[in-house]
Amino acid sequence: MITFRFGRRPGFHFETGLIRGTMPGEGSLGVEESDHLAAMTTARRASFFYLAFYLLFAAVAIRGLAIYFSAGHSLRWLVAGLLLIYGVLLASEIWLTRRWQGYASFYLVVQAGVVLGLSLLPPFLDFFAVLYIPLSTQAMFFFVPAPGFRWIGLFTLCMAGGLVYGYGWLDALPFILLYGSSYFFVGSYASVTAQAEAARRESQTLLAELQTAHHQLQMYAAQAEELAVTKERNHLARELHDSVTQTIFSITLTAKSARILLERDPAQARVQLDHLQELAQNALTEMRALIFQLRPAPIEAGGLVAALRHHIASLKSRDRLTVALQVEGEQRLPPEQEAQLFRVVQEALNNVVKHAHTDEVVVKLVLTTDRVLLLVEDQGIGFNAAINEPGRETLGLSSMRERTEMMGGSFTVESQPGEGVRIRVEVPITAPQKSEG
Repeated sequence: MITFRFGRRPGFHFETGLIRGTMPGEGSLGVEESDHLAAMTTARRASFFYLAFYLLFAAVAIRGLAIYFSAGHSLRWLVAGLLLIYGVLLASEIWLTRRWQGYASFYLVVQAGVVLGLSLLPPFLDFFAVLYIPLSTQAMFFFVPAPGFRWIGLFTLCMAGGLVYGYGWLDALPFILLYGSSYFFVGSYASVTAQAEAARRESQTLLAELQTAHHQLQMYAAQAEELAVTKERNHLARELHDSVTQTIFSITLTAKSARILLERDPAQARVQLDHLQELAQNALTEMRALIFQLRPAPIEAGGLVAALRHHIASLKSRDRLTVALQVEGEQRLPPEQEAQLFRVVQEALNNVVKHAHTDEVVVKLVLTTDRVLLLVEDQGIGFNAAINEPGRETLGLSSMRERTEMMGGSFTVESQPGEGVRIRVEVPITAPQKSEG
């Protein structure tokens, strides 16, 4: 790739020649096409500017040398030397600007001096002032607008001084206005081009940063999802250990006991077999309960209230827990929010079964147009809620708090030893809802 770098304007340079292609599969297709088109446009602009510079110089050089050499002027070789210096500097500007940080100002000063020298040589040819046009364009590429326009003002003064010296004020004034306005016009166009190129590159940088941030967010989301899955697995493993595993262990012991008693005391063996059947039935019930926890189908079919009633009936038959469900309002919530609230109630009731030492609990659900209020209250043995502040809570309380905060809600626990537990959850409704009916 050939790169033209015009000066110290931050983030600006022209690229032309071979445009680097992007291999299939690299990045976003839209970004590749946009970048390719922008690079092609930039290359065409660079080619246009430098082609114009070379044509202007060639026209001025041919015209000037023809006049001096056809007349046999004594200064013809001096003019040829100055034009050669200008041409060599113009042709080498790209290469030297890229390798010498301070070359831009040096280049403009030397070139302006060369053109001024040409303008002061008799017979004072006005068209040498055209050579300030490439310099005006390059000044706007080298620098930000304010310094660039100051350079153009300096070129205009040099041009005006040379023309006044050769023609006098009255004859020089039309040329001064013509050439001066052309310098500022071309410089303004070059400034707009440079700013557009800088803005394009800045937008590409921002786009790359946004894509990186998006990729990182995707990674974080995947990690959060993996952590949530791990947490659910740990919760399931704990539930299996606390319920089904112990029941199956009891089944194994009872079966061994029944086998030993089968020959010694058949009547007692029959009692053990009855107990074995009861344990197997309990294990089946607990497995169904765990499966229901993993995927509470009634939420999808009938909503949150129906799922809660189904779960409450299961708790009553399995754990002899009586749950008084009180519902106010008939709003349907977004499916994800219903699932999260169900998990909160499920965890709260599981804590009652395991720790509260009571067989009665009240669940109150208040559904309004924009908020949901959930209360779970029991009259069990309670605990000291002060030592279970956020960050030091049990796994069950921490899980309920996290689910609530994921919905943008608030979670509070009130409890004292011997006074039961009161859990309050309040969350905003996050999407349009519909009636249960």
